[in-house]
This record gives sequence, structure tokens and C-alpha cells, in this order.
Amino acid sequence: MHFLSEIMKKSVIDLDGIKIGKFKDFIVSVKRSYPIVEAVIISTSRKKTINVPWENIENINKEIKLNVKFKDIKEYQFKKMDIKLVDEVMDKQVVDVEGKKIRRINDIRLSATNGYYRLIGVDISVKGILRRLGIEKIATGLKINLPEDYIAWKDVDIVESDVTKLKLKVPAYNLKKLHPADIAEIVDQLNVNDSITILNSLDEEIAADAIEEISPERQVFLMEEMDSDRAAEILDEMSPDDAADLIGDLSDDKAQELLDLMDPEESKDVKHLLEYPEDTAGGVMTTEFAVVPEEFTANQTINKLRKVAGDIESIYYIYVTSKSKNLIGVFSLRELLLANPEQKVTEFMHKDIIAVDVMEDQHEVAKKIAKYNLIAVPVVKNENKIKGVVTVDDAIDIVLPTAWKKRVPRMFGQ
Repeated sequence: MHFLSEIMKKSVIDLDGIKIGKFKDFIVSVKRSYPIVEAVIISTSRKKTINVPWENIENINKEIKLNVKFKDIKEYQFKKMDIKLVDEVMDKQVVDVEGKKIRRINDIRLSATNGYYRLIGVDISVKGILRRLGIEKIATGLKINLPEDYIAWKDVDIVESDVTKLKLKVPAYNLKKLHPADIAEIVDQLNVNDSITILNSLDEEIAADAIEEISPERQVFLMEEMDSDRAAEILDEMSPDDAADLIGDLSDDKAQELLDLMDPEESKDVKHLLEYPEDTAGGVMTTEFAVVPEEFTANQTINKLRKVAGDIESIYYIYVTSKSKNLIGVFSLRELLLANPEQKVTEFMHKDIIAVDVMEDQHEVAKKIAKYNLIAVPVVKNENKIKGVVTVDDAIDIVLPTAWKKRVPRMFGQ
């Protein structure tokens, strides 16, 4: 087994034994699961580089020896699926899905088979760093335990970004299986371009859930740099209050562009929320909630909830409105399930409603949710017109810093 770090310092001599330069890089083609080295990039004494085809390599021992004279080298032409191991893989990042964190590639593992060098995997261990520094043997002599940690190349998928050909490496596990908060934690450790690459690999709903877990400052950077059509698709899947908060922090031009690209209904909800100051109940409420008219029975309510549940953030409480659209009652999902199917909702709803005004200070709203142990509180305008709800999750967002709120379980999360 060989390591790229062990080859990086070697000199190159031609058939006549003349030193022509030093090793600079390996070129491999990623068409194969375990790519073979197609060429060696040599830095010559004239500070130029030349791509030497692998068939011109006699052997790699203390030096890299060619089987041709320098003047007879027919330079290898870089192809579409080729990558450079030192330049484009070494020191790049790996998303460790199982460990839910970012790991750096410290060395590259190679195998000499059938006259070729083949790329086997990437070394993400501390041992790889010490090897590159030339002090691995010292650590071993001191009996320091240095566990090996590799990712096989077959378990690595190539994700191309706009910055470089191989900016990011992602193990071929399913990111979709991770909790959105775990995806957000991974994204938070990457630069903006790599974060966007990760989010673009997810469907809109999962990407939206992940972005909602990211700090507001980070959200802004991502949305400003992301393709606008893609950003609008993700915003469509976010809860209206979170989407409004994010859009409200963007530049005016970017915000308007995204609102124009969003689904008209979703855009309408977000625009409505943006009308309220961000530190008020109206500014933190969501417009996704369950409401039924007073003439509904328990059975009719259940049938309606089956149809709309997928589009509602909080469905623990169901609100009841009169024919004039005034808020007149509320009941819990548990109370609905215990009711007689033909019983009118007005017969088991609570008429003594705890509500907040759209212009009420957000901290007062959070205090009220805590005081009455509510899962959500309705937000009303003109005393009885329900405009939205503030959930306990929203209240946590108000009173806790971002770093702490991630430690609190989401009441309505997946």
C-alpha cells in the first residue's frame, strides 16, 4: 500500500538518469470505481509542468524513473473526467454522514496492481497528517495510539461545484435519512458554495427543513448566492413565517426577485407576514393552521384535516370561526378524536380563548405561551379575526439563542 504524501517529495529522472524535475501531481480518471493513475504531472527545473503518460513511468521507488528520454515524452492530454489528486482531492472535505460532521482528506491511499497505481481511498485520520509532516514514525516510537480511518473510494461520490471541478466529496450514503438539524450542522461547517452543493442534492422539502435549522445570518448568505429559481422552490416549502423572516433579511432586490419566482399562494402568505414588524406577533406568526366553520361536525372536521394536514405546520389545535369569520372557539386534536362523530364542534369547543393581537410584542407572546402552557396561541386582528398562530417553536426562537434552541426538541418536527 502506498500513500500520496510519500510520493509528493520524490524527484523524477529520465531514461538517461538525468533529473528532469519533481513530482507535482497524479492525474486519474473518475470513470472507474477505483481509478488508475493515467499520468504524472512533473514540475521541471524551468518551473514548467508536463503531463507524463503512465506508460512512460518505469517505476516509483526512491525516485520516479521514466522509461523514455525527456525529449521523447508525448505529453498526456487532460480529459473531461480527469482529476488531479493533490490539487483537487488532498485537503478537501468529506461529509461524514454517519458521524454527522465534516472530515478533511489528510492523505490518499494508492495500490500498485498489474503495473498501475490505483486510487483505493482517502485517509481522514490524524495519522495521515503526521505522515505528511514526516513524524509518523516518531509518534509510533512513542507508542502513541494512532487509529486508522479511511473512506474507500467506491464509497465516495463526486459532487461538482462552480468553484472547482472537485470541490466537495460526499460519501455515497443517503443524506435524506439524516434529521434536518444534522444536515444543517453539516452545512454550517462548509463554505457557501459547498453548502449550496449539499442543499442542491436534496429535494426541496428536505432542503427547506434543513435551512430552517440554520442561523439567520447563514440563511441570508446561502439565499444570496443560490440560483434564484432553486431558492424560490425551497422558500415555497418553508413555513410562511420562516420564509418571511428570511426574505425580510435579504436585500430589497433579491427579496423581490424571489417573491416573484415563488408560487403565487405561498408568495401571498409571505407578503402578508412581511407587512407586520418583525418583533410583533404578526411578524413571528405562521399562516398555516387548522380552522373549521361552526356548523361542522367532528366527522366533517376529521375529513377536512385529512385533506389539509400536509400543508399545516401545527395541527394540535383546531380553531372555530363563525359565519362572519370571527374566532369563537378552539379544541385540541385529542378532544376531536374523543368526540362523537356527529357532534357539532360548538358542543365541545372551548369558548374562553387565549389569544394575542397581531401587534403585540413578541416577547409578551412568548410569556403568554409559557404562562398558559400552550402549544400554540392564535393571533387576531380587530379582536376576533384570526390571522395566524404563534407556536411554541416560535416562542423558543424568540427567547433562546440559535445555539441553544437546537437543543430543544421541535414540537411539530418530523
